[in-house]
Amino acid sequence: LSIPPQDLAIWIDPIDSTNEYISGREDVTPIDGIAPAGLCSALVLIGAYNRHTGCPVLGVINEPFFRRDPQTHRWQGRYHWGVAYGDTRLCSLSP
Repeated sequence: LSIPPQDLAIWIDPIDSTNEYISGREDVTPIDGIAPAGLCSALVLIGAYNRHTGCPVLGVINEPFFRRDPQTHRWQGRYHWGVAYGDTRLCSLSP
């Protein structure tokens, strides 16, 4: 993508799970595959948007506590990304 850097602005958002991260609760049962609380609900969004239009251009969501390995007890993370600029529309998720 040929976007002049001066046309972009960046935001970082902890997606409102700071208290969940601080409390460190691991015993929360997901509801329909979504963690309503606890470490698994802690996410971070890093995004870029066009400063002139306000439209998002790209973003990455990190889930640092996606799954806990039952053998090592270490957390495994995952991330999702997306790009939307001009006619380009790409993302890491299947439709």
